[in-house]
Amino acid sequence: MKIIIPMAGRGLRFQADVDQNPEYRKPKPLINIKGKPMIEWALESLPFLDLPKRPATTDLKVPPKDLVFISLRQQQEDYSITELLQSVFSKDINVVLIPEVTRGALETALAAKDYINSDEDVIISDSDHYFDGTSLYNTIKNKDVDVEGIIPVFEPPDREPKWSYMLFDENKNALAVREKDPELAAKGAYANIGAYYFTHGNTFIKEAEEMINSGNMSGPAGKQEFFVAPLYQRMIEKEMKIKAAITPTVWGLGTPKDLEHFVANS
Repeated sequence: MKIIIPMAGRGLRFQADVDQNPEYRKPKPLINIKGKPMIEWALESLPFLDLPKRPATTDLKVPPKDLVFISLRQQQEDYSITELLQSVFSKDINVVLIPEVTRGALETALAAKDYINSDEDVIISDSDHYFDGTSLYNTIKNKDVDVEGIIPVFEPPDREPKWSYMLFDENKNALAVREKDPELAAKGAYANIGAYYFTHGNTFIKEAEEMINSGNMSGPAGKQEFFVAPLYQRMIEKEMKIKAAITPTVWGLGTPKDLEHFVANS
């Protein structure tokens, strides 16, 4: 398994609040939260990631050499982000540096194509959350051979259409996956955490390149991006089986408000 961490955004919401906390000057994944950087919290969500500081607690063990971070070249020049990540995780990790912000996480993830264009499975996970990855691990471990993807999901606290959503049946088979969709929100769809499992990396590459070439962006007018989640809708329409991994504990860290809530309540 390969684990891909796109972290090549600008972190503008934190920079807007830099007067409140000098930590917010840093690239978002490096912001210190309760003594460790946000990115370390994010990767502690994956119990099968086998790191020197935190060995895997599962039968499946993904070593540091199969971990790929995607960051901006500017972050390397300003913060030596490669060396910082190596100091936190291992010198065996991989860091891909890209020249500029892309049109969304899906396009960013494709920068790791050389690492994942194979039959091997892959997880693409955000750098700004913290969740209990037990359900994701168990769903991966026990999946049927015809399952092509898994999304960890949680029950959102409200029906405001601000999440990426999955609607699934009683067997946790995905029926629809869409970004910030009011119709799915109204139907009681669960929210996607921001971690995405694909049974085959080359399936992800094929579907991602097709979606980008078609110009199929999602999101509100004027803020559309290439998100990862809508890729699963394409797969569902091609009769590929996608499963939900229902997750009881989820903390968002992607905004100052989310971060402060986590610090105060965790």
